Amino acid sequence: MHENTPYKVFHSTCEFPREKVHVILVNPEYGGNVGSAARAIANMGVCGSLRIVGNRQILNAEAWRMAKHAKNRLDDALFFESLKAAIPEGKPLLLAATARAGSANRPHPLPVHTAVERAVGKVQAGEVSDIVFVFGPEADGLSNDDIELCDWVVKIDSSAEYRSLNLSQAVLIFSYELNRQLTQDWAERKSDGRSQRDRLISHFVGMAEAVGFVLPGDPYKMRPRLEEILSQLPPYFKDVNTLHGLLEQVIRSVKAGEPEYKGRYRHK
Repeated sequence: MHENTPYKVFHSTCEFPREKVHVILVNPEYGGNVGSAARAIANMGVCGSLRIVGNRQILNAEAWRMAKHAKNRLDDALFFESLKAAIPEGKPLLLAATARAGSANRPHPLPVHTAVERAVGKVQAGEVSDIVFVFGPEADGLSNDDIELCDWVVKIDSSAEYRSLNLSQAVLIFSYELNRQLTQDWAERKSDGRSQRDRLISHFVGMAEAVGFVLPGDPYKMRPRLEEILSQLPPYFKDVNTLHGLLEQVIRSVKAGEPEYKGRYRHK
């Protein structure tokens, strides 16, 4: 065993079960990429298993060198003969990483940030047991047969002139998006199960009702239209309280019949 900090110790205010997020590398071709991938998931607090379809010979000297202080992730790596055998038990959600565009025979890929956000929500709602990021070989990526075993096809937005990313870079981006979702949005979700965006949409619709844009009984179906438009907002805002303050100020002023300055600095 290699001496280093245990990867399962990840200090964060986040209560999401990080051990339920796994990474599968299908027939990786370069040990250095496997080592770098191990380092990436350790950096981003992906505490589930590292699963490799292939044999242990891929863990060569270059793999250990590139892993740096995440060598224990290589020590604990699990090996399988096929992707089907590598899928965790339970009800996992498999996200297939691909640089290929959608077609009639292949689902149109989701952007990685959208896919990870939805996947986190499904774990929170108890719809799935685990999240699994699946990556193919460096040369050709995942085969059609392997993609059929996955639930979603996921892409990383990149230059149209050169879409293919290095394997370990792709692992890092997926892992980063997961960590970003958990550190920025999970603390907001855990109190009442709603993200910042969900609460902002609710407040915005409440303001629309207060000013008469959404009529009683909603005969023109404006509420679902607003919700659909606002659902395109990002799930996290750096200063969301400012927006809530603006909406609340509009509601107070409408109820008062004039601008409501109480408790606020009044410009002369």
